[in-house]
Amino acid sequence: MFAPLPPPTIERLSASLVPVSVPAGAWAIREGDVGDRYYIIEAGTAEVFVGDLRVGSEGPGDAFGEIALLRDVPRTASVRAQTDLTLLALERDVFLAAIGRHAQSRATAEAVVATRLAEG
Repeated sequence: MFAPLPPPTIERLSASLVPVSVPAGAWAIREGDVGDRYYIIEAGTAEVFVGDLRVGSEGPGDAFGEIALLRDVPRTASVRAQTDLTLLALERDVFLAAIGRHAQSRATAEAVVATRLAEG
């Protein structure tokens, strides 16, 4: 969803990334919480849960948190660190401003959301 963005926008996004550490066993996000950030996994692995059901795992290069931001709904899943996680986070407003201003990025983001909701 970021690939179609012009280089100056990508540079602004990169400068806005906030490093976040989550120790193994801790929750990065919880289902039902307010969505305040989009997360990219830099290092480590995480488990994804919907309710009590483990529905997947994610690792370096994977990302999560877009559904709550794009749909303005509570978090639809929980993500727990399997190993120590190093995340890069984009605040809600920064993420929405970048994706919302570019039609192709927004369409790609909506396709990601639809796929995740269909799988979950």
